[in-house]
Amino acid sequence: MGHFDRNKEELAVGARTFSNAIHAFRRHTIYKGPPAERMSCVVGDLNNDGVPEFVIGTRNPETLHWFGRTSSGAWEPHLIDDTFPSISVGGVLVDLTGNGRLDLIASTSDRGNHIYWWECPADPSQRWVRREVFQLPASRTHDLLLADIDGDGRQELYVWNQDAETVFWVPLPDDPYVTPWPDVRPVVTGIDEQALAAADVDGDGRLELIAGCSWYRLLSSGEWERHVYTEDYGGTRIVAADFDGDGRPEIAVCEVGADIGQPYGRLALFRPGANPEALWEAQVVHDRLFDAHSLQVADFDGDGCPDLYVGEMGLSDWTTHTPVQRIFLSRGDRMEEHIIDTGVGTHEAQVIELDGRVGIVSKPYRALQASGTRPAGVDSLYLYLPE
Repeated sequence: MGHFDRNKEELAVGARTFSNAIHAFRRHTIYKGPPAERMSCVVGDLNNDGVPEFVIGTRNPETLHWFGRTSSGAWEPHLIDDTFPSISVGGVLVDLTGNGRLDLIASTSDRGNHIYWWECPADPSQRWVRREVFQLPASRTHDLLLADIDGDGRQELYVWNQDAETVFWVPLPDDPYVTPWPDVRPVVTGIDEQALAAADVDGDGRLELIAGCSWYRLLSSGEWERHVYTEDYGGTRIVAADFDGDGRPEIAVCEVGADIGQPYGRLALFRPGANPEALWEAQVVHDRLFDAHSLQVADFDGDGCPDLYVGEMGLSDWTTHTPVQRIFLSRGDRMEEHIIDTGVGTHEAQVIELDGRVGIVSKPYRALQASGTRPAGVDSLYLYLPE
């Protein structure tokens, strides 16, 4: 069990304050655990105490825990389940039963082909009940999304099943206890990409689905119309927001080098032209990111504009290439880079707001069978919070 300590884990680059930009971030070690492959991280208020908690899914061993902050400032793990095939990247929290408690939806990795949901009990520290959402045609999922794209006032679940080369969508049912959930339909087939987001990219006042390097418009017929916005990027993490303040969302794309067989990847902002159905213009923000598997959007400097967090995973021993954590602040037509930490890798880090401060909860990842030295600190969990 780890604890929150303001006197430990100073930033490797030093506590630095950036003039008129962003306060120095400090890395706090909040948990030190046994060796495992930590796959997923999801943030939400699970016990309705007004303070966000987070869920960590691991492979080898297969476990789900949520971590809550105690009155003393310690972060305490609580077992959700350990009787399932391994959980993959992604997951969503949503009140499926209408009882005011957030339930978890997550999917299996390459070792399974199921989507499950876990019902949060009245006492979240007790084990949660797992139920099947539906069975996928193939293994390996990477990313889930909840969004109301059909405009009926209720969210749908979107799932990218990579080995089936298919994105699925399914409305959240009135009765979540029915197994499997009804009305599972494909958005697109024949494409093996990753990452999901939703935004009104064509200005029609409705959300569209962004999946990998394409965006999809849901037609009144129930069919999906695909539009490719870039043909030059792969292995993506994506978010969408109006970064330049022109009233139209941009798509931020970060390439994960390991997913495209390259040591480095790019971070770029894609802006639509007069015709959003044509290829979008790319503004390369950074072209030498080493396995940057974390991409998040939040207002980190409090100016009301969306900013970007990009975290490098560091699949090596963290010394061959030192992983770097960066924040890019929106400055009109440009993004201003600030390094907030070096020396500790992260994977699927998430935004978290604590005590009025917007920060990052971070979980490193490294396969247990990976060759080379296992980095010190790879099995810990971290918080990055501004001073």
